[in-house]
Amino acid sequence: MVTQVAIIGAGGMGAWFARLLKSRGYRIIVASRNPKKARRLASQLRAKSVSTNVEAARGSDVIIVATPASTTVAVIKEILPVTSKGALICEICATKSVVQPVLRTAQKRGIKTASIHPMFGPLARGVRGRRILVIKAPGDVNSRKMLKRMLEGADVFFTRQDVHDKRIAVTVGLSHFLNMAFAMTVCKGRNLAEMRKFAGRTYDLQMLLAEAIAHEPETTVDIHIMNREFRYVLREFEQNVRILSKIVNSKDRAKLLAQYKRVSSSLAADPEFESAPTSFERVTEAQSAGSSGRRPVNARRGR
Repeated sequence: MVTQVAIIGAGGMGAWFARLLKSRGYRIIVASRNPKKARRLASQLRAKSVSTNVEAARGSDVIIVATPASTTVAVIKEILPVTSKGALICEICATKSVVQPVLRTAQKRGIKTASIHPMFGPLARGVRGRRILVIKAPGDVNSRKMLKRMLEGADVFFTRQDVHDKRIAVTVGLSHFLNMAFAMTVCKGRNLAEMRKFAGRTYDLQMLLAEAIAHEPETTVDIHIMNREFRYVLREFEQNVRILSKIVNSKDRAKLLAQYKRVSSSLAADPEFESAPTSFERVTEAQSAGSSGRRPVNARRGR
């Protein structure tokens, strides 16, 4: 019997999961708040699209909720009454504290649940070797078995909800915040095309990150607003900016150099610190070749 998977959300990650599971023989049904996107995705996959989330969830064996974090809880509450006992609801948002209560409600109704976080974007090719975080929950053995079948080949890492949100506040929240602050500064009163003429590789790479993140502002906003741990990370960042600003404004070169050396010493604990200059060269060379339509001979494939 073919498993029916409902994909709720026809955006980047919803489409990514739909393509993956279609290629693995699952029967796909798509719903979205944007019916045109749902129909287009379904047409591409030779799948079925429906007009409502409820219609998609009813009778499905697996429901993947791939909506913005700000609407994930509402979507799950909407589909709970029609989700069959024994079915699996799997949500993929980047802030886990907000969804745990509604998932526990689903579990009490005999519905399996999974809370996962793909650590890659919708342009990723295939699942093999891709890191996917999975939130551990009591009594979710059957859910894990279903996930293992669907995501075979992925690099699955199990963690707790509280640990997830603390780590993501730094690795995703802070990274996105830094790039948005950088972009706001660069864009203010400056001609971006002209700036490129004066750009070195560091600027080009920073702009690449900022512009990629700017393509999905809703995801960034949700992490910054909904992840309660981010406010603590933001305070740390603000303190560090004040420390560096004070030194710079005092024109104390020796003190600033000593501060940067302490940073370098701290970063040395990162396993990838020593290889960072070489990695930077490879990334910037690949980025430069890509922008000019060429590909360096020794550049690595993938992300």
